[in-house]
Amino acid sequence: MNQKRHNLYALLVGIDNYPHPNHCLQGCVNDITAIEEYLKERFDQKKYQLHLLKLQDEQATREVIIHGFRNHLCQAQKDDVVLFYYSGHGSQELAPKEFWHIEPDHLDETLVCYDSRTENGWDLADKELAKLIAEVAEKEPHITIIMDCCHSGSSTKDPMQAAKERRFPADKRERPLDSFIFTLEDLEKLTDYRDRDPEKHPTGWKIPKGRHVLLAACRDYETAKEYPGKFRGYFSYYLLDTLTKTNGKLTYRDLFARTNAIVRSESREQSPQLEANHPQDGDKFFLDGAIAEVAPYFIVNHDKTSGWVIEGGAIHGVQAPKNGETTLLALFKFDANNEDLQDPSKSVGTAKVTQVLPNKSQIDIAGVENLVTDTTFKAVVTSLPLPPLSVSFEGDEVGVNLAREQLNKAGLNGKPSAYVCESQEIGNTQLRLLCHNNQYVIAQPTDERPLVAQIDGYIPNNADKAIKRLEHIARWKTIAQLANTAATQIKAGNVKMELILKDEDLSQLQQMRLQYKYQGGKWQPPEFKLKLTNTTKKPLYCALVNLSESFSISVPFFEAGSIRLQAGESAYALDGEELILEVPDEYWQLGITEYKDIIKLIVSNDEFDARLLNQDQLDAPRTVSRSTESANQSSLERLMTRTQNREIKAKSSTVSFDDWYAEEITITTVRPLESTPVSPEQDQQLGLGVKLQPHPSLKANVRLTTTPQVSRDLGNKILPPILREDPQVTQPFQFTTSRGTDPGLNVLELRDVADYEVVTPDAPLKLLVDATLTDNEYLLPIGYDGEFFLPLGRGQITQDGKTEIILERLPAPVSEGERSLQGAIRIFFQKVISEGLGREFKYPMLAVAEIKQNPKKKVIYHQDKTYVSEQVKNSKRIALYIHGIIGDTESLVSTIKQPMLQPNGQKISISELYDLVLTFDYENLNTSIEQNARNLKQRLRDVGLGENHGKELHIIAHSMGGLVSRWFIERESGHKFVQHLIMLGTPNAGSPWSVVEDWVNLTLAIAFNNLATVAPPAKVVGMLLGTLEKNIRVSLAQMNPASDFLNSLAVSDDPGVPYSIIAGNTSIIAAALEEQPQKKSSILKRLQQRLFNKAVESLFFDVPNDIAVKVDSIKSVPTGRWLPPHIQEVPCDHMSYFLNEPIDVGLKALMAAITRL
Repeated sequence: MNQKRHNLYALLVGIDNYPHPNHCLQGCVNDITAIEEYLKERFDQKKYQLHLLKLQDEQATREVIIHGFRNHLCQAQKDDVVLFYYSGHGSQELAPKEFWHIEPDHLDETLVCYDSRTENGWDLADKELAKLIAEVAEKEPHITIIMDCCHSGSSTKDPMQAAKERRFPADKRERPLDSFIFTLEDLEKLTDYRDRDPEKHPTGWKIPKGRHVLLAACRDYETAKEYPGKFRGYFSYYLLDTLTKTNGKLTYRDLFARTNAIVRSESREQSPQLEANHPQDGDKFFLDGAIAEVAPYFIVNHDKTSGWVIEGGAIHGVQAPKNGETTLLALFKFDANNEDLQDPSKSVGTAKVTQVLPNKSQIDIAGVENLVTDTTFKAVVTSLPLPPLSVSFEGDEVGVNLAREQLNKAGLNGKPSAYVCESQEIGNTQLRLLCHNNQYVIAQPTDERPLVAQIDGYIPNNADKAIKRLEHIARWKTIAQLANTAATQIKAGNVKMELILKDEDLSQLQQMRLQYKYQGGKWQPPEFKLKLTNTTKKPLYCALVNLSESFSISVPFFEAGSIRLQAGESAYALDGEELILEVPDEYWQLGITEYKDIIKLIVSNDEFDARLLNQDQLDAPRTVSRSTESANQSSLERLMTRTQNREIKAKSSTVSFDDWYAEEITITTVRPLESTPVSPEQDQQLGLGVKLQPHPSLKANVRLTTTPQVSRDLGNKILPPILREDPQVTQPFQFTTSRGTDPGLNVLELRDVADYEVVTPDAPLKLLVDATLTDNEYLLPIGYDGEFFLPLGRGQITQDGKTEIILERLPAPVSEGERSLQGAIRIFFQKVISEGLGREFKYPMLAVAEIKQNPKKKVIYHQDKTYVSEQVKNSKRIALYIHGIIGDTESLVSTIKQPMLQPNGQKISISELYDLVLTFDYENLNTSIEQNARNLKQRLRDVGLGENHGKELHIIAHSMGGLVSRWFIERESGHKFVQHLIMLGTPNAGSPWSVVEDWVNLTLAIAFNNLATVAPPAKVVGMLLGTLEKNIRVSLAQMNPASDFLNSLAVSDDPGVPYSIIAGNTSIIAAALEEQPQKKSSILKRLQQRLFNKAVESLFFDVPNDIAVKVDSIKSVPTGRWLPPHIQEVPCDHMSYFLNEPIDVGLKALMAAITRL
């Protein structure tokens, strides 16, 4: 009777070529192609029938993906298997107000379909994915979801990084409810808004309905990177690497453990995740066991096209030849049994792999007598390729040349290194040697962070030391990733490895993070036992290898290097003693609080000595013995010997061909810094180079910590999206220099807080940090209070070059993402890079602005008076830009070359309308508007633009710059200089803000919490922080609606100059102004209360405004003039008049104002 076959339904989605070229990826289609080949070759054809739907690039529209769920995956019945694999961009989108009780940050997590960001296109929201999974789950199939993407920010690529990130800018459009595939009634069933524990959903994907297992590339606040040079996702590459090298069935837990171990050793900012809404499902087999076992050998035959081949390729874990290293095989007669395959005397020849294809590999055969093409053999692997690690040498020529010289003589007898080779392609390298500032720094390909301490000085000895370190790390990496092909008798799960913790139950689904505990008056390292159990009916030999983050390798667990386990037998490492993992004191004292160890299990059918893998710590003297080969070594032992002594060649034949298997887990040991109570009288040292200054009233315990530690409580409520959008503008501020995979200290944590409201602008909490900020860099402290992200203060440079951080408010304590008196306060610090003039320019400054044609639209200022005068002399039509109290002219003129469509169908830029563009930058901290107007007058005279100059001068003024311009024109005879004044957002009748700081802080908070109708780009944050630094507590007295200055200006005589006014009338989203009955206030009022303990003039936000100024005030110019002002109202806010994205309505209005005369 034939056994009924079940079905395996797979929907594979990979998108590289998104419509916008700036958002294209390189490895997503490769990811799904690789998993497609694996499934087709390795699924169990006797028990399952495969139904595979693959969508790539333009095929993967939102509609087609939804159709793929409903018409393809929904065919699955009970006991069938479903796989949804997505490789592409993840992102976020603004959530409709009806979702806000579920999404306190007002954002949905999303998948970006091919057409998502086109007109009328939308992302696939997390709640829609939950709906689709629930539909598939109705008939109870086994569901697996694999996501190689992230939704923690944007796809803006850091030019210093070789690795692309699979994240897309948040969609800031207002999405209509009817665009979702569910109703509001469905929404309540699809989500559990009461479940806010971040540790239950570390990926950020909340799919409560439908039993499933989810494997994801990273945590919700991290980024999923592409593997430089391999054109694959890091996560997908090592996930499939694990699958292909495993014979038979692999549990989700074991699959995750190895993938996680290797990804985390290769990429500092990416931690793969495993989630199951039924925790016991982690111990189920991948795809419910639908992957077939393969024979413990390869079939060898002759192919008419390819010649001699083995029926095993990349999907069976066969590695491609590289740098002269390849897979070696022993050949046996086809009727050889499994015992014969381990006996070298029974071998009839050898072979080496020359090319690896997906499901077969070409080989060269040697030693076979009377070889004929109709012969068939069996083959077993006798040696694996151990190619040298590719390293790119970058930076100063003198340092690079010295390192290159040492590399070429680092091997035995002055030959080139056997462990490291130079890569000529920076994008296709496994490590980087950076030669900058007279230092050698070893870094991963994805960033410039040191893996180990830098080496100072370009001298031969130091270059030699750098090469020896690279060789040392290369050997460590080779052993960490050492794995056999799938053609083995030993399978995953034959030996079970268990961590048994002394005093807690660590779920195998969670990250292996073991934390020191405070006991007996001091911090105690974690203790555990390691248990191995042979689950088979035959004896096996096992070894455990520890690879530490200091790049040492040790085998301390069993006295003989390995242990024999009889069928069903168990054994404990170190005879059952408690194992201790520590963060070494020398690391901890430098502020390194996390330390990773890889524990590798190697299982063989024959005895072996894993001590051959031992390696001392970095920089320890190393001796290479020529007698490391033993005459009775097995093939596995010889492979181990070669990892540490690659120059050694075998002198004798192997005594046996081992069958072996390896797997590993990563354990992160966390040793927190000591907490320090806030002192009312003296400084407290928080870490190396970080001092907490006294506070008279605050009672709390304070320490520095890391993002991974606090994310366990906060989830992704770490930074608002605007601060994750562009790494060229915002970057984490590190208190101490970390290295390796340590995340670095970048969080200030306060616990046991008695009253957080005692920290105020008048009684701030201050930190003094040895690190300094460069020109154009500003520091922003930010915190989450359970409902809002709040700007908390600022940083400033001290006279001795240090950074003082001033916290003017604290957020409420939070626990599990919600406000709680028993919770903790976590403050994050972002370094914000402004594109403006910075701190070095001297004002007032009249300059010629030159816009460089590059993506950043960098402005070059030419302020030499002679040069400016010459340019003025040769020009007839001149534009003069004047900034307001916010920012400088850089932010205004950076878009003057942006082409805009005109009514006649042609595209033209503002720069094409003028012969010359000038800028006037001025100081507004201690200088009145009247004085700046007089300064402007003098600067124009100095360059040949005095009264009746005979040219056409247009002033384009933003905000307060319009008041400077009006005073100049109406009170300083400027009407004889100026032919047209265009004002954008000018408070002609005043502003309700008493100090600049309050307006800046509220504007930042509105942007952080996605309450602005027009979502600003990240560079706006830099402009605001620059303003904040220059205008702390500066009064806006002259812009008070009742000020003498405005009253005087209101009665000025008609200057006879045409005025154009552009007024933004769009600021806050309507839902933020509506009172929420359950909270008895609006979102905006609560936000203001948290910032200022009061609300701004209540009527301000109830009438049209641009966040800073009411529309009526912007339009308020004296009536009765011979030429009334030309007024345009546009849907933008105070910060977006001159932007070309996400909207350009301000620029279009400006173009219309210029061309109307």
